Amino acid sequence: MSTYKMINFRARKVLATLSLAIPVIASAADAPSLPADPAATAMRQMLAQRYPNTKFGDIQRSAVPGLWEVWMGPNVAYVTDEGRHFVFGHLYDMQTQTDLTAAKKEQVNLRLEAAKPKLSFADLPLNDAIKTVRGNGQRKLAVFSDPHCPYCRDLEKELSQIDNVTVYTFMFPIASIHPEAASVAQSIWCAKDRPAAWKAFMATGKAPQPQRCTSAPIERNVELANKAGIGGTPYIIFANGDKAAGLLDAANLERRLSRN
Repeated sequence: MSTYKMINFRARKVLATLSLAIPVIASAADAPSLPADPAATAMRQMLAQRYPNTKFGDIQRSAVPGLWEVWMGPNVAYVTDEGRHFVFGHLYDMQTQTDLTAAKKEQVNLRLEAAKPKLSFADLPLNDAIKTVRGNGQRKLAVFSDPHCPYCRDLEKELSQIDNVTVYTFMFPIASIHPEAASVAQSIWCAKDRPAAWKAFMATGKAPQPQRCTSAPIERNVELANKAGIGGTPYIIFANGDKAAGLLDAANLERRLSRN
C-alpha cells in the first residue's frame, strides 16, 4: 500500500457522537499518564463532559500544534483544542517519513493484552462463528465484531483484500453502545447464507429480513468475549497466536498472517 493510500485510509475527520463510535474499554491502557499536565487534565475533563459514555486513556499534546493525542482503549484520535473535531488514524511526519503513532500503539496493544485473560484460537467455539473462506482458506483468523461498529466495517474492507484465508466472525453486539446491534446480529445469524448476509450488511447497512432461529450462539459469543476481557470491537485472534485489538489494514493483516 502506498504512503498516500495509507494516509488516505487512516486519516479521516470524524464529526460524530463518540458514544456511537468508540467502545468503552476498561484496561491498563485507560490509566492516564502521571504526573498530570494541568492542560491535559483540563482537556480530559472537557472530553468527559462532552462524551460521558467514552472512557479516555492517555491524553497528551501531539507533535502538531493545536492537536491532542487522545487514547480510547486501542484506538487513538487527534483532537482539536475545543474537543469537537477528531482525526482518527496514524500521524505521519512526511519530512522524516516517520509514523509517529505506531510505536505508542504497539505499547498500548501490549498493555491491553497483558491485562486480559488468555484466549487462544484453539479455545474458540468455531461453530458459533460465521465462516468465510477465500481462496484455499489455509490461513485462519477469528474476529469479534459488532455489526454496528464502524471500525468493524472498515476491517471488512481490509479483509476483502486478503486471499487464501478463512475468517471466523464471532458476532459480538455491545448493547451498551449499540442497542439495536443484537437484533441485527440475530437476523444475520438466522439467514440462509450467513457469510453473504454479513457481507451485505457490513457493505450496505441493510439487515436481512428477520427470521426465527435461536440466538444462543450470539449470547455465547457475548459471554465468551466478556469472560476474556474483550471490551471493544474489532478484536482479532490469529491461528498463529497473534492478537490485535482494533482496526488493522490489509498490509498489517498480511504481515501477521505470515508469521509462524
